[in-house]
Amino acid sequence: MRVAVLTNAFPPVMRGGAGRIAELQVQILEAAGCEVRVWRPEVSWFSWIAPVRLFAHLADLLPQTAIAKEIVDWEPHVILTHNLTGCGFGTPTLVQKQGVRWVHVLHDVQLFEPSGQLKDATNISTWQKMWSWLRLRSFGKPNLTISPTAWLLEQHERRGFFVDARTQVLPNPAPPVAFAMRAPREILQLLLIGGTKEKGREFVTRLESQISHQVNVLEHVSQELVVEAMREADILLFPSQIMENQPTVILEAASVGLPVIASNVGGVFETLDGAGIVVPKDDVQAWIEAIQFLVDPDHYRDQTTQMYELAKQHDPDVYAKRFSDLIKEG
Repeated sequence: MRVAVLTNAFPPVMRGGAGRIAELQVQILEAAGCEVRVWRPEVSWFSWIAPVRLFAHLADLLPQTAIAKEIVDWEPHVILTHNLTGCGFGTPTLVQKQGVRWVHVLHDVQLFEPSGQLKDATNISTWQKMWSWLRLRSFGKPNLTISPTAWLLEQHERRGFFVDARTQVLPNPAPPVAFAMRAPREILQLLLIGGTKEKGREFVTRLESQISHQVNVLEHVSQELVVEAMREADILLFPSQIMENQPTVILEAASVGLPVIASNVGGVFETLDGAGIVVPKDDVQAWIEAIQFLVDPDHYRDQTTQMYELAKQHDPDVYAKRFSDLIKEG
C-alpha cells in the first residue's frame, strides 16, 4: 500500500507535538510494509506581521495544484493529512477527487482558529464562524478523521466540520514506560515545560512567590531531555492558560510516573482520565493546595501509580496496531 503524507510539520521542521505524531505514524506505516512519501511545503509566511499574514491565510484556502498533481502522479492508495496551514486547505480534496482515500488527523484547533490558540471553548466567536465557513468550503470532507480526544472532535463538530462523516477517537501514544523510583522530597522540585504566557509562565511566577518549593523551567529541548528532566523532578506543572487538546508532556510524564498538576482546560481532564490533579487554570490557592497534597508520601505514591496506569492505557504498540488497521481498511 502507498500512503502519501501531507503536513506542515515533519522533521526537521517539527512545530510541536503534531510533527512528532506525523513522524511516528510514518514509522508505524513503514514497519507495517507500506510505502510512504511525505510532502511538507516550505512555509515562510508564518513569521510575517499579522496584517500581511492574514492575506496569506486567505490564499492558503486554495489548493496547491502542483503538490496535488505530484501526489496523484505517485498513485497512492491513501492520502494522510495533518496540520494543513501552509499546504493549501483545498489540496487534499483535489487528490481525493482522483479516487484516493483521504484520512485526516486532528492535532489542535487550526481548522477554525488560525492562531491555533483557543482561549474560550464555550463561545464560538464571530472570527471563528467566519473562518469555519471559509475553510469548510475549501477543506471538504475526509473519508475518515482521527482525533486524539473526543473534546477536540466535538469542538470541530460544533463548528460544522465532519458532520455525517466517519470519525474515530484514537488517543495518542505515550513513550514506553520507564519506571523511576519516586518519593517526595522535603523541598519539591517542580517542573514547567515551556516558558510562554500561554503555557502559564506568568501564572507560575505568581505561584512561586507563595510557595517554598523550587520551580525549574525547561524550554526548546528535545523529547529525550524533557523525559530525563521528568525523571529527576517531583511534580510536573501544566498551568496552560489556553484550551489544550492532548498535551504530549502529560503522556511523557505518565511514562516515568511523574505526578501532574494541570489546568482544567480543553481535553486535559479527558487525557488524564482520573490520574493527576486537575485545578482551575487561574486559581493560585487551588494550585498551592494541590502541591501541598502531594507533599504527603501516601498521596504522592498513589499519584505515581495512577500515572503509570495512564501510560499503560497509551501503550505505543497498541496504538501502532490500531492506527495501522485504520489506514489499511477499505
